[in-house]
Amino acid sequence: MSFTAKDTKLYREDERAGHRNLGVKEREKLVQAPYHAVTLRVLSILKHHHNTPDYVRRDVSVFKRLPKHVSIILTLEDGGRAGDALEKLVNEASEVAAWCASAGIPRLSIYERTGILKRYMPQTHRALSHKLKSWFGKYQAPPITLITRGASPIYSVNRVSYTQDQVPLEVILVSEDDGREAMVDLTKVLVQMVQQEKILASDITLDVLDHELSEAVMPEPDLLISFEPYVDLQGYPPWPIRLTEIYCAPDNQGVGYQVFLQGLQKYTEATFKLGK
Repeated sequence: MSFTAKDTKLYREDERAGHRNLGVKEREKLVQAPYHAVTLRVLSILKHHHNTPDYVRRDVSVFKRLPKHVSIILTLEDGGRAGDALEKLVNEASEVAAWCASAGIPRLSIYERTGILKRYMPQTHRALSHKLKSWFGKYQAPPITLITRGASPIYSVNRVSYTQDQVPLEVILVSEDDGREAMVDLTKVLVQMVQQEKILASDITLDVLDHELSEAVMPEPDLLISFEPYVDLQGYPPWPIRLTEIYCAPDNQGVGYQVFLQGLQKYTEATFKLGK
């Protein structure tokens, strides 16, 4: 991976100034960034899963614990203006779903700011199901349920006949609107209940709000992975991630298995301290 345009501009300005703008450490950081990206790429090749669940199971078998709920942030490129942007987004979601299913992680929530996946739920469910069948085989693929706020869930046709080895996968689609609209709807309901004397204002506690919002949108994830080189929540609803482990890989660009695996490693090494 080459320098970014910003890095190149900084380096050239420093060069024209006789290397007086940047210190030694700053110049070293500019040079090291591409090497970090190359290292990540090499590791991705060496540890490629080959679309085989057994490879993923082998990789995660060394972890002492795995999250039950992984959440990821995906980005629709160019605001969806390009014709293949949605297809790329669906492919990325399908890949991560296959990784989770192979690792035995039962719940995956996918945050995409615009909510475009929610507008194509049947197509997204078909893509996810097709990906799992290509990984596990037509009759061995675990059943998948696709859920989003305000819509009926979509189930796999084989959700009743799965075996004990097939961990059902629940996929939740979340967008920026979910945070704002869920808060507005919940506020209206609680105000009405207080006015109708069904509850007292003092009954509305943080625990109550947390429970209701979790029911309305999704429960709190154990691990949140951003595939950007820095943490950019992009309007991600704030209440579900109070205790969530958040991971991103500096210098990474794009959705990759190695970043997913490193996120799981960080989770297993994390120490969680709950306040009183």
